[in-house]
Amino acid sequence: MRSAEYATLLRVEDAHWWYRQMRRVLRWHLERFAPDWRERAILDAGCGTGGNLAQLEGRGRRVGLDYAPEALAGCRTRGLPELVRGSVTALPFADGSFGAVLSISVLYHEWVRDPAAALRELRRVLAPGGLLLVDVPGYRSLTSPHDEAVMTARRFTAGELRALVEASGFEVLRVTHWMSLLFPAIWLARRLRVFATGRDFETTRPEPGGRNAAMDLLMRAEAALLRRVPLPIGVSIHCAARRAPDPDSRALPSR
Repeated sequence: MRSAEYATLLRVEDAHWWYRQMRRVLRWHLERFAPDWRERAILDAGCGTGGNLAQLEGRGRRVGLDYAPEALAGCRTRGLPELVRGSVTALPFADGSFGAVLSISVLYHEWVRDPAAALRELRRVLAPGGLLLVDVPGYRSLTSPHDEAVMTARRFTAGELRALVEASGFEVLRVTHWMSLLFPAIWLARRLRVFATGRDFETTRPEPGGRNAAMDLLMRAEAALLRRVPLPIGVSIHCAARRAPDPDSRALPSR
């Protein structure tokens, strides 16, 4: 993101409806596919100002990595204990260091020149059978001035994300869109360029009550639906995957 965006992110991400919904999606997939996640070492690879990591309570190790000094400065204001500056394409961790890895709003970014290389690195630092959670923006047709502010280099379809994750050595467990209930309105607004500059939702005003509360209530309804069935369309795409065994690690035949 642009440097100025980190101050905005730190100010709004705990209360704004969009971030609250993203964490519902994240938490539900953790609970479903890694019910012991509180005991696991978790890496947030591209942690931003630390809002996700701060809410992942547990007894396992919690590590935040980001390339932007402004992001890590925001994490420090939260008192997060283990922070590392580095790139997702060259992670400074030993093989198999983590039981779960998060990649939330990372692979879309201009600084990630090779998303496949980033996914291979995420796989390398995952323990065998470890869980990967990836979240990306969907559909090139939704590109807007907001993308310029957050340095978007690419948007994905669900099929593209699934193929990329599978080709990087993961077994895909679930792919779903989210922000589905708002998709028609957002698609139309962006196609008509209703929002000419900057952000196209009120991240700068996450006050309790009012529009923020109403949107949060709508997203709670969507979250209940998403838990029942993967959503086929939406503004964002979430993928849960497990590190697949190495091709040369097949079990020996029993005697």
